[in-house]
Amino acid sequence: MQHNRIGYLVIHGFGGSKYEVEPFTDHLIEKNCEVACPMLKGHTGKRRDMKNATYKDWIDSAEQELLKLKESSDEIVLIGFSMGGLIAVNLACKHQVKAVITINTPIYYWNFKIVLNNLIEDIKSKSLNNFNRYFYAGMKSPIAAMYNFQLLLAQTKPKINKIHCPFLIMQAEDDDTVRIRSVDYIYNNLPSENKKIKLYNKGGHLILRSPTANQVIADINAFLYSLP
Repeated sequence: MQHNRIGYLVIHGFGGSKYEVEPFTDHLIEKNCEVACPMLKGHTGKRRDMKNATYKDWIDSAEQELLKLKESSDEIVLIGFSMGGLIAVNLACKHQVKAVITINTPIYYWNFKIVLNNLIEDIKSKSLNNFNRYFYAGMKSPIAAMYNFQLLLAQTKPKINKIHCPFLIMQAEDDDTVRIRSVDYIYNNLPSENKKIKLYNKGGHLILRSPTANQVIADINAFLYSLP
């Protein structure tokens, strides 16, 4: 019996790059999978480029890669990290896909209690690791880009209740960028009969770059293996 060829579209987050999801895309490549991980328009690391791209450009960047994947794949799985999960929802509303997986995807964002704890930890450890991360994230995010993120979030939320394919929601509980109640919003508004939640005590926002990454990848594999 011949198995369908699955294509994996992996979408990075706001102001980020392929680096955020590379451990997972490398895993797929090692398994000889069809995988695409587009750089969203404006995400060159230059503030000027980020300022001039709209949320529609971000969606279009991912959609163009999805269309290419369809040429060599029978079915498509969408994996969206952070804002990439919002883009995945948009694509799943427009294209038939096998499954959607979101990783640390925001509906409610910035957990300031965790941010404060991270900054206190910097002081205790006499390092600037978290401070530098917050500072550079702010430097890379012009007001126009933040506005477009808000537009993307606003027009994506009502689309969640149109997704009927299998859906896996993954979230680190110590994520300083995404509030944990985002998980409940996505889950409660999904009409899909096959929807699951995976929570992780540790991992932070960049969970695929943390020691938890191997467990996340194993859980994704298990979810996909369980699909008909």
